[in-house]
Amino acid sequence: MNKQWISGVAWLAVLAALCLPAASPLQAQEREASEHREVAEPREIREMPEPREREARESRESETRESESRDGMAQAAADAGWQADAIRDEGADRDEAGNPVRQGEVIAFSLPASAEQHLVAAGYRVVSRKTLAALGEDVVRLGVPHGRSLRAAIGEVRAAAPGAVIDYDHYYGLGLAGRGKGKPERKAAVPAAAASGFPVGMIDTAVVRHPALAAAKVVAWSGGEAPSVPAAAQHGTAVASLLAGRGATTIYSANIFRGPAGRPFTSLDSLVEAMEWLLGQGAPVINMSIAGPPNAVLQKMVSLAGAKGHIIVAAAGNDGPAAPPVFPAALPGVVAVTAVDPALRIYRYANHGRYIGVAAQGVGVLAAASAGGYARYSGTSFAAPVIAARLAQCRAEGRSGPACIDALVRSARDLGAPGYDETYGHGYID
Repeated sequence: MNKQWISGVAWLAVLAALCLPAASPLQAQEREASEHREVAEPREIREMPEPREREARESRESETRESESRDGMAQAAADAGWQADAIRDEGADRDEAGNPVRQGEVIAFSLPASAEQHLVAAGYRVVSRKTLAALGEDVVRLGVPHGRSLRAAIGEVRAAAPGAVIDYDHYYGLGLAGRGKGKPERKAAVPAAAASGFPVGMIDTAVVRHPALAAAKVVAWSGGEAPSVPAAAQHGTAVASLLAGRGATTIYSANIFRGPAGRPFTSLDSLVEAMEWLLGQGAPVINMSIAGPPNAVLQKMVSLAGAKGHIIVAAAGNDGPAAPPVFPAALPGVVAVTAVDPALRIYRYANHGRYIGVAAQGVGVLAAASAGGYARYSGTSFAAPVIAARLAQCRAEGRSGPACIDALVRSARDLGAPGYDETYGHGYID
C-alpha cells in the first residue's frame, strides 16, 4: 500500500481536528491511482470443475442474476416512491436539483444569536432548536416568511450569518443504500458470533429481537419510531445481525426512518439528532445505511465527528455504475463501502466513483430476517457492516481512528485494475 497515501490520511485527520478545510479524498485517491503500486500475485490456477458441478454453479449464478434483476426493477420504483411519499405525506418541496426538501424551512448549524434575532425581526420563526452537547453547537430549523421562496431564503440566511452553515432540510432514503427484500434461507448454517466484543453505532431502520442478536445488547434511540410491522425493521435487523456476527456486543441503534415499510424516508433534522445521540453514547464507529444528496450541515456534522475520533462508515449506493455519488458516503472523511459477490466480482448495481473506499461481501449475505429465521440479502449496505465491525474492533483495541483506517487500507486485497480504482476502491476486506 502506498505510504504517501497513508500519511495523507493522517494529515487529513489533523486538519479536521483543527477545523480547517481538508483536501478532498478525491484528490488523495487520484494521486494514489496515478502512482505505481505492486501488482498482486497471480491467483492460484485451479482445475476445471466437473461438468455436473459446473452446470450447478451456472444455474445458481443465473438464478442470482434473475433475482438481482427483479430486485433492481422493484428498487427503482421504491427509490422514486419514497420521494413521492415525502412530497405527499409531508408536503415536501424540491431544491434546484430536484431533491426533496422540507417545505418552507431552512436548517442552520452554529447560527449566532445576533443573526437569529435579525432574521426573526425580518419575519423568520424558530421551528425547533437542538443543542448538540457532544459537539458543543446548536442546530436551528427556521421557518421561512410567507411568500418567500426557499432558494431566496437560503441566500438571505447565509448573508445574515456568513460564519454559520446553512442549507436545505433535505430528505434521504434507504433504497439506494440497500436493495432487495431478502430471500428466505431455511437450511443455511448461520455463522456463530465472534467472541471479541466491542460497541458500535448504526443509523438504519428499527431492530427487533432475534436469536442472531442474543449475545448483543441493542440500545435503541428513544427518538425513533417503533416498527408498525416486522417488515419495517427488516433492513435494520439484518444489518444489526451482521454487526453482532462480527463481534459487536453493544449496538446503539438509531431508527431515523418513517413512511411505508417498503420505502422508508427521513429528513436531515432527524439524521442530525440521531448522530448527536450516537456521539453522546460514545460509539467509536457509526454505520450508516442511508443515501441522498449532498448537504452542508451533514458535511459539518461528519467533519466534527471525525475530528473527535469517530469513524463514519456508509454504504456506497446501489444505483448502478453510471450513477452520481450518494451522500453521506461521498463526503470527505467517510469510509464508503461497495459490495462484491463470493467470487469477488462487483455487485452489478453498486455505484462507482472516486469516493469508493473499500469492498466487502455484500451479495447473497446471510442475515437475520425481522419476521423470523434468516434470509440472504444483497446491496452495499450489507457490505458496510463488515467494515464497521472491523474498524470498531480496532478502536476497541485502543488505536486511533486514523490508525485504524490506515490498517484497514494496508490489509485490503487489490482487485480490478492494479492500485486504487473507482470500482473496488483500495480493495477487498475479508
